[in-house]
Amino acid sequence: MLTRVIWARVEADRLVARRGVGFYGGELEATSGGTATVVIRDGLGASAVAIYSFSAAASALDRQALPFGILIREGLFVDLGSNVSRFILYYDPTGQE
Repeated sequence: MLTRVIWARVEADRLVARRGVGFYGGELEATSGGTATVVIRDGLGASAVAIYSFSAAASALDRQALPFGILIREGLFVDLGSNVSRFILYYDPTGQE
């Protein structure tokens, strides 16, 4: 089955989808201030189950692609830590895996 992967720039903690979607990776760039982290959660808020994480040292990039995706069932919440310069999320809004 074909997927329709799109991207979204996330600049603050954000509920990207309120339903099931396919998660296909992302790109995290850290500021020079220190290590940056991002946690992808399956649910509607910051207390939802963590299913994937990114981490980048100061001024570095953590790029991860998941060619087969992970099915998010309850909602897609992106939880940004500190020192995040930019985070790009790749997902399929149709919920295909």
